[in-house]
Amino acid sequence: MRRAIRDARAADPLISVAGLEQVLERRFNRGFSRTYVKKLAEKVLRQSLIEADRTKIEERLNVTREKFRLAGERLLKIIQWEPPEDDPKARAPYNDDVIEASKNLAMLDIALLKAEIECGMYRKPIELLAKEVHYEPLPFEIRSVIIAAWQRGAMLPRKTVEQIIPALVSQPKEIDNG
Repeated sequence: MRRAIRDARAADPLISVAGLEQVLERRFNRGFSRTYVKKLAEKVLRQSLIEADRTKIEERLNVTREKFRLAGERLLKIIQWEPPEDDPKARAPYNDDVIEASKNLAMLDIALLKAEIECGMYRKPIELLAKEVHYEPLPFEIRSVIIAAWQRGAMLPRKTVEQIIPALVSQPKEIDNG
């Protein structure tokens, strides 16, 4: 019965309780109380919300990919039609049908790609991005030689050096003598 309610809601998301009641009566060939149908519909809704919360986005995308794969295979059969061996007189699909199938296959592919991009499937992990931006510091000896050269050329005042690297200031002979 819950599946019938889910199916009816999938077909018409705005279906009323009275509409659900009619669907169930037709499906099971018996009458149902409106309050019973309403309570059961609310349970089904809560259950679907809980399941959606528990499902990770990657899992949902995998389900979507699988559905798209099935649809894509069927569309490819229309696009790449060949007569069956047991019935060589079978009618080929019309050109309009082949064009429509090609268009739908492309739209499915683009829709899946867009969903993956919006979910961040192609973003690099933050650790890799940090490594790309982060530069390893120069060794102390090389850094002190560069700073000493900048000081000798009057490109770097002493107070700036004190702010940048306090460790170098504690060893002024290395900086001054270069």
